[in-house]
Amino acid sequence: MTAFLFDLDGVLVETRDLVISGWRRFAAARGRSFSDAEIVERMFGRRTYDILVDAFGVSHDEAVALLAAGMADKRDEVAAGPPLREVPGAASFARAALAAGIPCAVASSASRVNIELALDSIGLGGAFEVIVDEGQVERGKPAPDPYLAAAAGLGVDPDRCVVFEDTAPGIEAGLAAGARVVGLATLGRPEMLERADLVIGDFCDHTPQRILLELDARRDPAPMG
Repeated sequence: MTAFLFDLDGVLVETRDLVISGWRRFAAARGRSFSDAEIVERMFGRRTYDILVDAFGVSHDEAVALLAAGMADKRDEVAAGPPLREVPGAASFARAALAAGIPCAVASSASRVNIELALDSIGLGGAFEVIVDEGQVERGKPAPDPYLAAAAGLGVDPDRCVVFEDTAPGIEAGLAAGARVVGLATLGRPEMLERADLVIGDFCDHTPQRILLELDARRDPAPMG
């Protein structure tokens, strides 16, 4: 049995601008400044707690207090802005995988409320039996914990899983879990995807079966001669 494990931001849902604007406002309030490229490189794909501690030097206690106060909750921001959009073809691809009997899970560095908000926005609310959020694992990406937890939740060995990711920390997490990794080039940073087993632009023109065939072709190349 093969299972598909999806990251959320940049894989199923286009949230690049939303995430960047949020971190820019937080940084400005603390007298800090990060370019868009720095935010993508240092903050995308990681848990909010880890970003606060590593990028902003926030203490453990303050980071916990900020999270408890709802600093990562995007509901009001999403409600006030344009509707969230799916990564092209993502919802149809996920539905096709589920219809084909492929177990599917979401393993994200986001909070549960933000994951559910995003999935509802693109018509995938309730579609996934297993969802791993930032609070369910001891270590966030690039540690393998989120994908190991997702595989365990589905009852599938990690080396039978395909991870879909768009960031370097996420790709490292998938590889460390023993899974094969498909990189999504949604951030315009191809260098972040160099370690992926397969790179695609989005899900348009891709079926679950085609993805598996392409991965198998890269793992088991045809003999020469």
